[in-house]
Amino acid sequence: MSQTLLCSLALRPTQRNFVALAFFSAVACIASSASANLLTNAGFEVSSWTGAGNVLGNFPGWQGVWGPEVGVITGPSGGVSPAAGSNMLELNDDGLSYTQAFQTVDVTSFSGLINSGTATVNASALFNTVGGFTGALAIVNVSFFSGSTYGSLISASPNGALFLDANPQTWQSASTSSLIPVGTTWMMYQVAFNNASMGGNPGFVDNTDLTITPAPGAIALLGLAGFLGRRRRD
Repeated sequence: MSQTLLCSLALRPTQRNFVALAFFSAVACIASSASANLLTNAGFEVSSWTGAGNVLGNFPGWQGVWGPEVGVITGPSGGVSPAAGSNMLELNDDGLSYTQAFQTVDVTSFSGLINSGTATVNASALFNTVGGFTGALAIVNVSFFSGSTYGSLISASPNGALFLDANPQTWQSASTSSLIPVGTTWMMYQVAFNNASMGGNPGFVDNTDLTITPAPGAIALLGLAGFLGRRRRD
């Protein structure tokens, strides 16, 4: 049974306090639907990608497709095995400060939550590199847009950054979270490595994740409002 149908069934109250029951069911549906991973091919199991320029230049046309600057979806490489499944993303020095990969996501279906000012984005990924040195810098980030073009950029989340250890058998997690600006209709998920920190070696990414949830405390406040509304009707 689909999540949408489950939510609609939950909103068919039969008890005297039907308003409160419907309210709490609606809040639960919002929380559960918003918490799903919004990224396509999040574990890189499908060997499909395009150039970073395509993703940045055409959000709708390349939505859900990974766009690395210099990279490839690959199986085990350089002594590193995927964190899960058969494949992972490999990123290589692009000759600039950072080597990156992007994916754009249309979030207009969350406009009610986003424009209430209570939406939080949570982003994470696992990172690794070949062994023998420490200090490779990995980053995960999310940018917010009011339209479907890069020129509509509003702001970006803080960088979720970490320095990797020297063990290629160890996948390490970086994450970031941020309130989503009101008016956001598109988001761009980004993973990156600082080239100078890589020692000329490739960096690897796996198990990417991007979710939207109500800001901490938002559901509790909504729940309190619903409870008070029910009390007034009792």
